[in-house]
Amino acid sequence: MVTVASLVEFEGVPDIYPEVAGAIYNRIDRPDDETNGLIQSDASVTYGLGKRSYHVSDEEKRDKSNPYNTFAHPGLPVGPIGSPGDESIKAAANPDENDYYYWVTVNLDSGETKFAENFEEHNRNVQEYQEWCSDNEGRCN
Repeated sequence: MVTVASLVEFEGVPDIYPEVAGAIYNRIDRPDDETNGLIQSDASVTYGLGKRSYHVSDEEKRDKSNPYNTFAHPGLPVGPIGSPGDESIKAAANPDENDYYYWVTVNLDSGETKFAENFEEHNRNVQEYQEWCSDNEGRCN
C-alpha cells in the first residue's frame, strides 16, 4: 500500500488521489486487460533514473535495467518512490472504484488531470497535454 501511495502522490494532486489509486489498482488487478499489468508511471521511471522530469524518452521506457520502470516491468515497482503523505495513503487504502486505466495531467500549473478507460481516449488526453506543453514552452521538461 505504501508503494501505491507513493505513486499516487507523485502522479496526482490531493483532489484526485482516490481516482489515481483506483486506476493503479485496475492495472494491477486486471493484468490481462489492455495495459498488460503495466502501471506505466513516468514518476517511477524518473525516480529509478535519479532525476526529476516530466519527460521520459522511449528509450528510458524500454530500459529493463531500471527496477522502477513500470513501462518495462508489470505490477508495482520494487518499492516506494518517495515518502507518501496522509492523503495519498488514505487514497491507496480506499481507492475510487472506477474503470480507469489511464490518467494524464493536461495542465502542469493547475494539476488538471484527465482519466480514460481506454487507450484511444487516453491518446486524446495526451494530445491535450502536448498542446499545453507547446503553449507553455519549457514547462514540460
